[in-house]
Amino acid sequence: MNWQMNDNYLSSYKKNMSGYYHITSAALKTRLIFEKDEDFITGVNDIALCVLKFNIKILAFCLMSNHFHFVLQGVRENCVSFAEEYKRILSMRMRDRRGEVGLMKSVEIHIDELSDTEYLLNAIAYVLRNPLAARMMIMPYSYRWSSVGVYFQGANIDRGIMLKDLSFRKRIQILKSRQSVPDEYEIDQYGMILPSCFVDFNRVESLFRYPSMFLSALARKVETELELKTGIADRITMTDRELASEVNKLVAAEYGVMTIAQLSKEDRVRLCRLLRRNFGVAAKQIARVLHIPQDVVDTVI
Repeated sequence: MNWQMNDNYLSSYKKNMSGYYHITSAALKTRLIFEKDEDFITGVNDIALCVLKFNIKILAFCLMSNHFHFVLQGVRENCVSFAEEYKRILSMRMRDRRGEVGLMKSVEIHIDELSDTEYLLNAIAYVLRNPLAARMMIMPYSYRWSSVGVYFQGANIDRGIMLKDLSFRKRIQILKSRQSVPDEYEIDQYGMILPSCFVDFNRVESLFRYPSMFLSALARKVETELELKTGIADRITMTDRELASEVNKLVAAEYGVMTIAQLSKEDRVRLCRLLRRNFGVAAKQIARVLHIPQDVVDTVI
């Protein structure tokens, strides 16, 4: 009986222990969550609003056009609840902006426990490197929709207008919410809450210890290692638009032509295999983007 009581206690203790988690959403396949700068600004503000509802800390985040990433510290249940609440708010924003109802409902939220320090550091770097992995032609520090700019800034950290200096009506107008927000939170000239207000950058700095270690992590390609370890590689999806863009690059680079129509049958078959090998996309999506019958794609990949 005593052993059973101890086991129950340990189980309850572990369940309520604070841990580190990498949370990522499955990508929307045919639509974008964030289309304009205004959408991203509201998305960042909603992170700040959402984190106030749960006893968690945000170590890093990155918003991409059709999915999002977080590295969180807290009890697992709270971290999952945060992610689900954020997804619910995004769904509401998409409905209000574009009349799109239920697009986020089927989007899965994946959570991976970061069980050791190396795993945690790689996950933070992975999240902040997302624009590089997506082949955007900008450096990570130039990407506005992540927390990358808050670490190791010292006295040079960005400052904005304190919410306490705004009227209640102005706050509602900017944040699109009546939720109570700390007066000390600051917004930039575009109305975005500065990530330094709600990201635990001090904790991240203590983990990396030195700016050089942080920069080294951002420069190192951690995607393959982390994706294989967490299973993200099996979950990554591309929109048709993104895949079509890659097709155009491959056609130009591999075959020296501008359109798929200029390819021979043999080259089209090879292109199918390249897309499968390079991006892991399904035969159905390859067929859809290349306008090739799926049964033909099935036979060649």
